[in-house]
Amino acid sequence: MPNLEGMKNKFLVIKRDYIKSEQAKKQAELLCEYADAQRVIQTGKVNPATYLVINTDEPYTNEVIDILKRYGHWG
Repeated sequence: MPNLEGMKNKFLVIKRDYIKSEQAKKQAELLCEYADAQRVIQTGKVNPATYLVINTDEPYTNEVIDILKRYGHWG
């Protein structure tokens, strides 16, 4: 079990395969467009953000956490 102490829950991640209905897909797309627009307003960054996501139940999670801490990107 990874040590998740200090982790901030600041991202929402949804696997695309879990969104089945066309209506839900359209709603998710609208939400993403809204989030992208807010990112431009708040940060001035025009290009959409791209993220690397890992599941916390992976065997290498603690190693990734250590790397994030080393670079000041944890908590």
